[in-house]
Amino acid sequence: MKRFPLYLALLALVACGNNKDEVKPNELVDVAEQGTVKTLWKRQFKPSEKAFGYKLIPAEQNGNLFVATQGGKVFSLNAENGNTNWESDLGTEVSAGPGVSETVLVVAGPEGQVVAMDIDTGTTLWEASVSSEVLSPPVIDRNKVVVRTQDGRIYGFSIQTGEREWSFDTNIPNLTLRGNSTPIAKGGRVYIGFDNGKVAALNIVDGTVLWQQNVINSQGKTEIDRIADIDGDIDVVATDLYISSAADKTMSVATESGRALWSQNIGSVTGVTVSRRSLYLTDNKSVVHQLNRTDGSRGWTQEQLLNRNLTKPSFYLGDLVVGDYEGYVHFIVGVTGKLINRARVGGDYFYHSPVVVSDVIYAYNYDGTLSALQLSK
Repeated sequence: MKRFPLYLALLALVACGNNKDEVKPNELVDVAEQGTVKTLWKRQFKPSEKAFGYKLIPAEQNGNLFVATQGGKVFSLNAENGNTNWESDLGTEVSAGPGVSETVLVVAGPEGQVVAMDIDTGTTLWEASVSSEVLSPPVIDRNKVVVRTQDGRIYGFSIQTGEREWSFDTNIPNLTLRGNSTPIAKGGRVYIGFDNGKVAALNIVDGTVLWQQNVINSQGKTEIDRIADIDGDIDVVATDLYISSAADKTMSVATESGRALWSQNIGSVTGVTVSRRSLYLTDNKSVVHQLNRTDGSRGWTQEQLLNRNLTKPSFYLGDLVVGDYEGYVHFIVGVTGKLINRARVGGDYFYHSPVVVSDVIYAYNYDGTLSALQLSK
């Protein structure tokens, strides 16, 4: 069944002045195909229901691919052929994960449950609970498991014992979009974007606040007009942090202070992808944009997939790949924005943008289809 995510429809309605006719997705038209999309393998898991906002994102580690289902099953697969290494049934709903390290895999659920498992066997190591549902994968770094909750709290757990060692809290607005950005850990810090337009940098070891800045100031007469959620992926390159908000704002801020370096009036609920020279994002009407990473100046735009509820672009061998609400993945030339190929890998929307490992793309749909693909030119 093809589903049109409600929170994205809301954004489109707001952006189009509540003219429902403007929200209709573009029909697909033929493209001059370059190369061939090859399916390496495919697995079918149990479909998800009422899972919008969940981020069940496949994670690769040492040649293995780890994936969770909404129903609570966690799998370790051989990333090359999709064969099962191990399977574990947690007996509880999973809404986020897995987060992985060399030794541990962590998933979380809508009731605030957090489960850590041995990455080699699937054995449960410890369980913990947090204050509300978890909608972004746990992050593991420096022997800490960092969990972000829907109510604006961040928790740091010991990777060995599951003991809670620190927490951080921020106020969030009454009205927010459903979803959370995934914290990013780098250099002993964890960076988080919040639903109130703030960004914080914490010491990952003890949770100390290094800085907290209100980087998105969304003005408006109504709560809908003031939506400022930073729900999509953020990224760090060198000393710059890149974020995008539902409030039609994309920014670069200094990792040392949170000071704004540049901003551009383009917003995204799915987040940003950053390469050495460029930043790519899908805006709230599913227009794909290229920006200069250094100063935010605009490059190309790709509008042929308007209102198709695209995922964030994933960087793939110099080009880009995005997924849409009907289960298609589309390939876009990174330097020009030209559409060059597409393939349908499922019949529903994706949990997240395709995951790229080397020259292989892993795409996971709400209908339970997990696919491994390659584009050969």
